[in-house]
Amino acid sequence: MKISNESKVGILAAVGIALLFIGFNYLKGINVFSKGIDYNVQYETSGGLLVGDPVIIDGLAVGRVKSVTLQQDQSGVDVILNFEQRLKIPADSYALIRGNLMGEKYVQMFLGDSSELIPDGGTLTGKIESDLANTISQEFKPITDKVKTMLSSMDTAINVLRGIFTEEVQNDFAKSMASIKTTLESFNNSADRVNALINKEESNIDSIITDVSGFTQTVNQSKDEMTQILDNLKLISDSLKTVEWQSLAGEFQKAADNINAISAKINSGDGSLGMLVNDQQLYTDLTKTLTTLDSVLNEFGKDPTLRIKFFK
Repeated sequence: MKISNESKVGILAAVGIALLFIGFNYLKGINVFSKGIDYNVQYETSGGLLVGDPVIIDGLAVGRVKSVTLQQDQSGVDVILNFEQRLKIPADSYALIRGNLMGEKYVQMFLGDSSELIPDGGTLTGKIESDLANTISQEFKPITDKVKTMLSSMDTAINVLRGIFTEEVQNDFAKSMASIKTTLESFNNSADRVNALINKEESNIDSIITDVSGFTQTVNQSKDEMTQILDNLKLISDSLKTVEWQSLAGEFQKAADNINAISAKINSGDGSLGMLVNDQQLYTDLTKTLTTLDSVLNEFGKDPTLRIKFFK
């Protein structure tokens, strides 16, 4: 029997398609020669899960996602997980859709501890882990909102500053800064002069400080004497307080009256002293006598022979 060329081409095409199908599924991790065991899982959303994504238990790949289809009422998705071998899956186990940092999805099985097992072809409980990017976005959302608010406030403040700092204000501000700079330079110059003066008069300042220190020490040493003087002054003051000033004033007044009476008597010529003071002739004779006596004494002092005769 002779096979036509068309049949040969058809056979080769079928074999190629079969090999392509087997290779494609092999690359996806699906063994077309092993039927495996299917489990149904319902999810609210696929979360980006694709056919061929691995099913992992304790870090080991035990199967693949066989199909992902939309439910008839569009309330979720139906996913079929194909396990390569029969496993004991407790009834309280669940299949969690997760993702890595590269964005790849997989189904991780968390086995429970129930004694009741899920039969082959049964339905597993499905859960979806929050996407890492969405989780980070949700965590940073308050910060992002605050940053947006802050940027808006900064933009408003910048606009206000632009409205305030007109060209005239900028010129005035520049002049003020120049004036402040000049003032600071003057202050620095004054400070330099003060420092120079202090350095020049350092010896005098030290001497003054030494004198003040010595004076302070002297005052401290004389504190007891000063205290004694103050105590004496206090005693004198207390003694003066005890004096009967009114009686003493009366005595002084009596003495003054007596002096006035004596003076009046002398002026009127009463008594010997009054007669002596008021008698002009007696005053004249007494003056002559004193003059003669003074002359005799002068002669006596000038002539030694008189002194010799006088003392013989």
